[in-house]
Amino acid sequence: MPTNTNGVPVKYIGREDPFYDRLYGSNLPFVPGQVRVITDLDLVAKFLRHDDCFERAVREPVVPVPAPAAAPTPAPAQPPVASTGDGNASRQASDAPTGDVAQGKDESTQQPEDDTQDRLEAAKKLEDDRKLAEQNRLDLVQTLDSMDKDALQDFGVTKFSQKVPKNLSVENMRARIVEMIDQYGVP
Repeated sequence: MPTNTNGVPVKYIGREDPFYDRLYGSNLPFVPGQVRVITDLDLVAKFLRHDDCFERAVREPVVPVPAPAAAPTPAPAQPPVASTGDGNASRQASDAPTGDVAQGKDESTQQPEDDTQDRLEAAKKLEDDRKLAEQNRLDLVQTLDSMDKDALQDFGVTKFSQKVPKNLSVENMRARIVEMIDQYGVP
């Protein structure tokens, strides 16, 4: 993932390791000295209010470190061949490096990926799901307000398999059904 250049770099200078933002709902983890590029300017302003934990970082240009030049090794004219016993010849595997090492990439020169944007999107999705569930619950409670005793009793039996006594007042029956919704979830 390329580094996001449209945000504000914020450095965590607090002592807690790891620190998770739970106050502002971003759920971003920070380790001391970590810099995250945050695109939400409101969130940046909230973080920077806490000058004992956060400071604005200076954006440094990323300069790739060139891989050390390896001395060219002459390639063998033909790889060794082993006999399989049935008269056919098969090639043995070469001991040449493959993958990232062969391309001159080293784990120590790669920058860690900045997952700030992904984490902020996941936190937003989680918050949206929570709001939707709460809205569904409120819609159901509002529907209960228009039900009479018989409808409330039928609702309790069909949705929760629990019979609400009819000798309760309508308000108390509604309160019992709302307790069931809170206990078992929206059916």
